[in-house]
Amino acid sequence: MRSHLARRTIARRALVLAGAAVLTVPFATSSAFAATTSRATLSGSTPSWATSGRMVGSPSASTKISFNVVLPLRNAGAADKLAADVSNPKSASYGHYLAAAQFNARFAPTTAQVNKVADFLRGAGISVTGTAQGNRWIQASGNVRQVNAAFATTLHNYSYKGHVMHAPGKSLSVPSSVASLIAGVVGVTNDGALRTPASITAPAGAGADSSTGPSDALPPPSTCSTFWDQHEQTGPEAYGRTSFPTPNCGYSAKQIRTAYNTQSAVKAGDTGRGVTVAIIDAYAAPNVEADTNTLSAMNGEPQFAAGQFTQTTFTPFNLQTECGGEAGWNEEETLDVQAVHGMAPGANIHYVGAMNCDTGIDDAVNFVIQNHLASIVSNSYGFIGEDGLGDEVATEHSLFTQAAIQGIGFYFSSGDFGDNTTVGAPHAEPDFPASDPLVTAVGGTSLAVTPSNNYLFETSWGNNLSSVNTATSPSSYNVPPPGAFLSGAGGGVSALFKQPAYQKLAVPKSLAKLNGGAPMRVVPDVGAVADPETGFLILFNGSPVQIGGTSLACPIFAGVQALASQGRFFPIGFANPLLYTIGLTGVAFRDVKDPSTPLALMTVSGRSLLTMAMDTSLKATKGYDDTTGLGTPNGPGLLLLEKVLP
Repeated sequence: MRSHLARRTIARRALVLAGAAVLTVPFATSSAFAATTSRATLSGSTPSWATSGRMVGSPSASTKISFNVVLPLRNAGAADKLAADVSNPKSASYGHYLAAAQFNARFAPTTAQVNKVADFLRGAGISVTGTAQGNRWIQASGNVRQVNAAFATTLHNYSYKGHVMHAPGKSLSVPSSVASLIAGVVGVTNDGALRTPASITAPAGAGADSSTGPSDALPPPSTCSTFWDQHEQTGPEAYGRTSFPTPNCGYSAKQIRTAYNTQSAVKAGDTGRGVTVAIIDAYAAPNVEADTNTLSAMNGEPQFAAGQFTQTTFTPFNLQTECGGEAGWNEEETLDVQAVHGMAPGANIHYVGAMNCDTGIDDAVNFVIQNHLASIVSNSYGFIGEDGLGDEVATEHSLFTQAAIQGIGFYFSSGDFGDNTTVGAPHAEPDFPASDPLVTAVGGTSLAVTPSNNYLFETSWGNNLSSVNTATSPSSYNVPPPGAFLSGAGGGVSALFKQPAYQKLAVPKSLAKLNGGAPMRVVPDVGAVADPETGFLILFNGSPVQIGGTSLACPIFAGVQALASQGRFFPIGFANPLLYTIGLTGVAFRDVKDPSTPLALMTVSGRSLLTMAMDTSLKATKGYDDTTGLGTPNGPGLLLLEKVLP
C-alpha cells in the first residue's frame, strides 16, 4: 500500500491582523460611551428562543467571548442578481463568474468601513484582533461585562434543545453612526452546539437496538446482508409476516456507483480528474488519509496519489465542549473524505478543518471562497431547524452569494431528524443552511441493490423502531409497529426564504404554500443513500464502521458532481438552476416513491424491528417531494446533461 503524507497548512484564523498591539479602553470609558451616544438596534441579534421562560441564570461577568462583527455587502441587490444570472443556464451571463478579487472590488466592505466599525469597538472597550479576508467581518473579543456595555444589552443563559447557551436578553444596539455598517454580530450567542454533524452509525442508530425480557428467548443471531434480503431474521408478527430482511453490512463505493449508474463512467476514465472538492468540518482527523488508502486497498480501489489529498486546519482547536468533542467531527470528516473519494476516485480533495463548530465554521467557509480552493464544497453539518439563528442566517447567505458569483457550488446535508418536530422544533421546519436558496440541499433515501449490485429500489429514509419484548409468550413488541421515530432525512418548507425561481415549475404549489401565504423554499433539492441500515462502510482509526445519515448523501452527491465537472467548459457553480432544468427531462434523476405497503427490517440480533419510509410528516411522492427532492442520481442522464447543457 502506498501512503502519502497530506500537506497540512496551519491557518491561524486566516485573518489579516489589525495591528501588532490590541488596544483596549478601560470599562469606565465604554460605559460612558454607551450611555451618551445615540444608538440604533441591530435587528435579528437576539434569538427567538431567548425568552424569560427558558432563562437559567447568567454567565459570569468575567467570561471571555470571541465574536465576529459582520459588515454588509455593498450593492447587495446587484450581488443577488448577479448570483442568479451567472448560475442560470437560460441567462446570457451563465458561467461568467468573477474571481474573488473582482467580487471584493465590487461588493465587499471597504477598508474605511472596517476602520470605522473597529474604532467603535475599541472605543467601547472591545479588543479587535483581526479582519477576515474580503473585509467580511471584524474579529473581536471581550468579557461579558464589556460586551453588555458595548452593545447595551444583558447576556443570560438559556436552556434550548437540550443545551444551555448564553444570548442577549434584548437586541444589541450600536451608535447610530455605525449602525448601517454592521450586518450582524455572530458569536455573542454561542449557538454552535446546535450545529452538528449529520451522521448516524448502525445498527439501528448507534445503540438503539435493544429488547426487554430474557435474551435467551431471542432467536439465534442472523447475518447482515450485502444486498437486499440476502439474509433474514425472525421476530414477532408484523405486517403479515414473521421473517424480515436484515440490514446491510455497509455498502462499498463500487456498490453505490453501480446502483447510481456511474460505475461505467468511472471505468471509462470519468473519475473527477482535474476537479477539486473541498470538504468543511470542525477539527481534523489525524488518520483520515491513511484510513482512506487502507479502505481503498481493501476494496481494490485507487488510493490517493501524491498531493491528491490536502488539508488546511485552523488551530488551535477550541470549544470542544460546546461542539460535542472532536471524535464525532473526526468520524464525520472520515466519512466525507471516503465517500467523495469513493464516488470520484480521480478528484482532488482539500479538507478544511475549522477551529470550532461556532464562528470557526464561518471562518473556514470564507477561507474556501476567498482563496477559491474548489468549485464543489461538501458540508455535512447544519443547525437543527431554522428558528432562533439570528444574524448567522444573513452572514452565511452573503457568503453563499459570493460563492455563486465565483462559480463555487455549496452542497449541504438536509439533516437526520425529519421535520425536526421530534427534537424540539416549535413546528415542522427544515435545517439551515440546507434551506438557503443558494445551496444545494441533499436529502436521504434507503437504498436496496440486487445481488449484482444493480439498483433495486429506494424509499425515503425514515426509520421507526419497535423493540422486541421476550417477556411475553409469544414474544411481542413493546410499542406496536411502526413504533417510535428513530431517524430520517431532513426536509420541509422554509419559514425564512421565499420560493426561488428555479423551484417554481418542479415544486407543487400545495407544498410550497404549506405554511400558508406566499410560496416558500422547499428542502431538499436532490437525494442519495443515507439510511445507516443501508449505509456505507468506512474505516475510522483503523476500524470498520457502518454509517449513514445525510452526511453520507451529501458527499455522495458531491462526488457525482465531480464526475459531471470533468472536462466541462466551465465549473457548474451553484447547481440548482441547472439541476431543476435537467430534472424536467425525466432522465437525470430516479424518482423515489414510498412503498404502498409497509416495508421493514429486523436487526441481526432480533431485538428490534425497523419500519422504513416513516419520515415524520415528510413523504416521497411522484415527482418532486420534501424528503428526496428531484430524486437520486441516474448516472448516464445526469452526467451527460450536466456536461453538455452549456
